[in-house]
Amino acid sequence: MRQVEEREGVYRIGAAKALLGTVRRVLPHALPSVAFDCGAFGWIGGACPAPNKSDRYVVEFLGASEFRILAYIDRYGRVFATDRPVPSPPARPPELAFARYSEQDGSNEERGSVEVHDAEGKRQVAQYACRRGRYTIFDSWYDFGPYGADLAYDDVMARAFLAFVHRPRACDAPMPTRGVDFAFSVLRGQKLLPALRSIVSAVESAEEDPVLRPPALASSLARWLIEAGLERIEARGVPDDILRLVRTARYADTFFIAADDEHPPVTRREIWALESALNRFLLMNEAFNERASFASDIDCVRWEGYLVDTAASSSLAFDLASDASSGEVGGEWATRCAVNAALERMRLPFRVEALLRCDVGEGAAAIEITVPDAGLMPTRRCSNASAAQGAPASSVDGWASATASEREAQARCYAMHVGLALALAVFESSAFLQRVDLVARPLAVEDVDRVQAPDGDPVVFRSAEVGDTPAYYQVTFTRGLFEHHELIHAARLGDPTSLFAYAGALFDLPAADPFAVVNALSSAVSRRALPESADALISGQAAEVLAAREARDLRIEVDTYRRRIGERLADGIVRAETTIEAIRLVREEQDAAEAREDARTVAACTRLMAALAEGSLDMEEQNAIVGRFLGEDRCLVALGRARTRAPQDPGSAASILIDAVAEASMIDGYADGAATVYRCFDSYAARVCYNRARAAACDDCAVLADEASKMQGVGTDSTTSFVPDLASLAAADAHRRIELAPDTFYLCHLEIVRLLEHSFERTEEALRFGRRAIELAPATSAGYRQLGRAFMLVGDMENAAKTLEGGLGIAVQPDDIAMAYYQLAYVRWNAGDPQVGALCYVKSLATSPAVALQATAELHELVEETGVALPDKDSLDEKLAAAGVPIAPTAAVLDILNESAAAAADAGLFHVSRNLLALRLRYRPDDALVNVLKSLEE
Repeated sequence: MRQVEEREGVYRIGAAKALLGTVRRVLPHALPSVAFDCGAFGWIGGACPAPNKSDRYVVEFLGASEFRILAYIDRYGRVFATDRPVPSPPARPPELAFARYSEQDGSNEERGSVEVHDAEGKRQVAQYACRRGRYTIFDSWYDFGPYGADLAYDDVMARAFLAFVHRPRACDAPMPTRGVDFAFSVLRGQKLLPALRSIVSAVESAEEDPVLRPPALASSLARWLIEAGLERIEARGVPDDILRLVRTARYADTFFIAADDEHPPVTRREIWALESALNRFLLMNEAFNERASFASDIDCVRWEGYLVDTAASSSLAFDLASDASSGEVGGEWATRCAVNAALERMRLPFRVEALLRCDVGEGAAAIEITVPDAGLMPTRRCSNASAAQGAPASSVDGWASATASEREAQARCYAMHVGLALALAVFESSAFLQRVDLVARPLAVEDVDRVQAPDGDPVVFRSAEVGDTPAYYQVTFTRGLFEHHELIHAARLGDPTSLFAYAGALFDLPAADPFAVVNALSSAVSRRALPESADALISGQAAEVLAAREARDLRIEVDTYRRRIGERLADGIVRAETTIEAIRLVREEQDAAEAREDARTVAACTRLMAALAEGSLDMEEQNAIVGRFLGEDRCLVALGRARTRAPQDPGSAASILIDAVAEASMIDGYADGAATVYRCFDSYAARVCYNRARAAACDDCAVLADEASKMQGVGTDSTTSFVPDLASLAAADAHRRIELAPDTFYLCHLEIVRLLEHSFERTEEALRFGRRAIELAPATSAGYRQLGRAFMLVGDMENAAKTLEGGLGIAVQPDDIAMAYYQLAYVRWNAGDPQVGALCYVKSLATSPAVALQATAELHELVEETGVALPDKDSLDEKLAAAGVPIAPTAAVLDILNESAAAAADAGLFHVSRNLLALRLRYRPDDALVNVLKSLEE
């Protein structure tokens, strides 16, 4: 053998070689439909040097004696691309390899995968089977036709290389991964919209190639995505990052498409349709299992209909995926958690949304369901009418386009199946519930705003209100009906229409309200009023968890309750015929306030009766009556005056506020005494944490020390600290009555510290008001940050760090946490610990963008000045904890939020529960609990 002159890679077989051992084989149709002129392809042996006499070369035959080398085949199932002879075994990965599976089925047949090594990495492009030395290639997008079975080793290796390596290189079209798993790989590796376009492009390209046959399931996915409007979305120029794909691994383990923009330039219908395409593909892939690559088009059509017809028919699961508190057995919280967990665990081909409201004590529940309409239902159906009976199987029957009426009927059946499953979940979640009202509405049609912005932004879509959409049905199910298990089971697996009709369902309603019964219950009023505008006893486990005996022990708004009293008095005074009658009404309210030891309401009544007696108040002006009852907020007035004066004279502005604080303490009574103290809270989370600390102090000092240590993440030894912490304040307040001070009173203290923090002559005064601010709101982080800054400005970095770390121990809001870490970073840096400072800067940036610009600039300055390395985000919390810095919010605070959200819901304190749960979800997300949060919005 010698190389042909001036023809690189082309060799000629000499006459002697041809007679003495050269073996050659031309493989028919080995490389059809390539984009270049070519001759015959096959393999040759004995004509070129090789590591082993039995090794072969894949070649292109250019004539009777000339050939071009394409690859080298060894005896170990490997093929190496080359254009020249290989005298020794290559020391590199092969371009193609047959990899035997480690686990075999025990038969005489060997099975394995065909792997391609290219720029995208190692990919499986086919499977092979070998029995008695004869090979079969299957599970590939490449259609070998009659040349894919009963192949000798050299033939199968050569054909595989030509099909999976050489042809894709020549055509610049990479061979897709075998089966349908390529779609999952694309979804994992790209943003959602580009990934979906890549999937469609790959399938369409394969369908245009005469030798490629994409699996029917892959073709179905591409068709579903096009039907969902993928091309329309691209044509509108929608940004690639506007949608995000989530796999709900902790619940249904299906796909969920989220929009990161509050008003995305994509309709809800388009989002639901894209999501449904992916979920149908996922569910069918799992159903077909190892046969997914071999499923026919009719199999896909049949299964698509089957998924819709049997939606929500599997057994219900009620367990949450997170560590959420269980609450009282069968109570408000447990019921909501169970029903919404069951919803999240349903593996549905189309998205549904459900809003639950209930009153377990009254035995009533209601659910409003949003379901897909006919436009989202499958566009094809089996032409065999019996296809809907039982689980689908392979069939030679064809398919037909679904008519509008068939798709409408399918949408309604789907809505009934989902409603039936949710009703069953309600009854199984609590033995106390006796009825559930259901309304199912189709997805609202968006109105398109055709007006383009001047900068050419995409159109914005507006959805109709849910209540404006006609209902598919309204039905009331009773527990008695659901005790007929066989009837319910048959309806879940078949057509539920007759069951709905038996229950008295109304169909095609222009308007329907599922919550009419629940909203008419007395609990609907009390849930809106508690705890700020009404009071009620709290008992049982809820009282212990919330550390409150009455709803008023959880109030955070100082005037809401009294404003309600003032409004009620104003209504009575307007109707009073004489001043004496009006004063009598106010006197009766004052007597009631004295009975419940409400000194502030007593004072308000005195102020109002004086105005009525003097005749200085118009008895027909209700707003004026309420205003006089509440009295003037002197602190609010002082804040306005101080902010006007501050730019010219900060010291004078501070004096205005100091005088207002003194007057409020002396005249309005906001001064702590032996029996009563005044406190402020910025959230129900702060109030509950404070209550829990007080309860611990009442029970046992040792218990208090332990809990306070956990909550604050620092030691309990405060003998060297200038700052009172939550534990010490709670202990001091343990046996005193707690009253609320107005927020403006607290804000005056913070503003005084800010105005005086640069005045060296009044440093002690600033620190004193800073400490008082923390005493007023011991579970609110703003006071800790303000006092920490004051310490920092006077150079007391030790107490500045203690103060800020104390604030981190009780902080729950992301912005508060980010600002505290930002301040602590500067303090620790200037205290000689730049490494911890860098950790705190990064933690601030990772928590919230509240101070991102300042934190980034100072972090760069720190790195340049000290040379410390930027910390790794993955180990950030571990390093902070090792340095003694609290990780906010602390685990103990999150546990309190978790337990208290459940307890508040069971006690009917929905405002409290919503606040606690919303904060908890920021740090411990849970899809089912998001729905629970919505259900608490009475």
